Amino acid sequence: MRKTLFTSFIVAGMLLLFSSCERDDICAAATETTPKLVIEFFDVNNPSNPKNVRNLAIREIEKDTAILFNSTSSIAIPLKTDANETTYVFNLNALAASGGLTDTLSFSYDTNELYVNRACGFKVNFIDFRAEVENPTTNTENWISDIQVRENSIQNEFETHLYIFY
Repeated sequence: MRKTLFTSFIVAGMLLLFSSCERDDICAAATETTPKLVIEFFDVNNPSNPKNVRNLAIREIEKDTAILFNSTSSIAIPLKTDANETTYVFNLNALAASGGLTDTLSFSYDTNELYVNRACGFKVNFIDFRAEVENPTTNTENWISDIQVRENSIQNEFETHLYIFY
């Protein structure tokens, strides 16, 4: 008797839960949300040629975890939405016995928060985007030769925002 009563309560609770959700309570996958920074890599000796990076580990300065990209010429990484600067360490050939080569890049920007809808909440666009390599002349293990900001307004992930030449 108890088991049947308990099961009835669970079924009734589930029906109530699912019947109270409306279609607009779920953020559709096609809805644009806060965009990531899109970076493309190019050969410094032939700037029109995209160049794959191998075993690229990217770690935010304030975090212990890294994102690893195996072999690609384009990546997308998040920027902080609650600050006006994000700093990453880019480690090329991170899996090599030597530990690879590292460069630190700082990205600064202003944020523009926009209301999307009730289900998705807010998204943040990044404006006045700037990028710089930290200590380019004092770091003897630099691998990045040059960077070029292509878009100083980051509003979607369908365009490249930064070029890195190495």
